[in-house]
Amino acid sequence: MKIGLFGGSFDPPHNGHLIVANTIVTKKYCDVVWFVPCAQHPYQKNISSATHRFSMIKTFNKLSICAYELNKNTTSYSIETLEYLQKLFPNDTFIWVIGSDQLADFKKWHRYEDILKKFQILVYPRTDYPLYNALPGMQKLNHVENIDVSSTQIKKLLKEGKSVESFTTPEIIKYIEENDLY
Repeated sequence: MKIGLFGGSFDPPHNGHLIVANTIVTKKYCDVVWFVPCAQHPYQKNISSATHRFSMIKTFNKLSICAYELNKNTTSYSIETLEYLQKLFPNDTFIWVIGSDQLADFKKWHRYEDILKKFQILVYPRTDYPLYNALPGMQKLNHVENIDVSSTQIKKLLKEGKSVESFTTPEIIKYIEENDLY
């Protein structure tokens, strides 16, 4: 089975994340997509608790979550997750999924060369982040819906007291309100 691993903070998860996962499966790039929320961001990005982020992703019914990085509770490195899962499931193929917003910093990723040598990487287009920055070995997804929403944008709108209904699901909005996030 081809398993797409969609790593990220997911703080909060949004419709763009759903579109990426659904498109990758629908267009048969992967058989399934697993969301892989990080426990601690490698660039010291301030993120909500793992419990909150995991709970919000869980509201995306019928989607799988890989809690490996959350259970480690240390800085998350994609290569370590990929190698661990490949060892655990040797008959499956693991493919890392990134947004084109990650391309500018990809060479800063821990052991990025090993990721490129050992695993396939799908690059999904994000508004204002061109695909031409992709490195050799990365597969650019050119003919898919461009993602024009970010978790940062959602948090900014929430702080300004504005609606985020068009950017994320009612379940996540309810969770954010009930837990006084952002």
